[in-house]
Amino acid sequence: MKILRKSQLSENHANSFANGGKTMGKELKVWNATVFYAIAFVMLAAFSLASCSDADGDWDPMIWKAEVPVQMTDGVYNVSKTGSEFIFSCQNYLSPWLASAESNGERYFPPYEANDYHTITTDWFNAEINGNILKVVFKENDTEEERPLQLTVTAGDIFYTFKFKQFANR
Repeated sequence: MKILRKSQLSENHANSFANGGKTMGKELKVWNATVFYAIAFVMLAAFSLASCSDADGDWDPMIWKAEVPVQMTDGVYNVSKTGSEFIFSCQNYLSPWLASAESNGERYFPPYEANDYHTITTDWFNAEINGNILKVVFKENDTEEERPLQLTVTAGDIFYTFKFKQFANR
């Protein structure tokens, strides 16, 4: 075995080596524990920064204003059986987009595959957002059934649902 001179090692390592490694074992255990706790602290800090915080849920509610007076009953916009057009402006978000629409259990979505989050078109209504302006157009209801519609818009982690009811042709 090659014997190293004290000048070739640090003083602690030389003394540890001379004492059969006994002091080095204690130093190594302390060093390992310190490193373990330091790594654990860094990982915990990283996870806490990356996880959801309470601030994520603190989005201001969307504020929408109808551009012309509209008739509502119990929070539901009344739509004439002959069709109607509604125009709303979002007062506190610049560019919301459409999330979905639902009527009688049937769901409608924007054409995501075309990277279009601003229009939903069906055979009886059309919804479109340009900037902060939402335009919803209903065609004539020539059926004998009322048409309820829930139209949900979003701006990220905040959602707003418009409720409409189109009267039937009775």
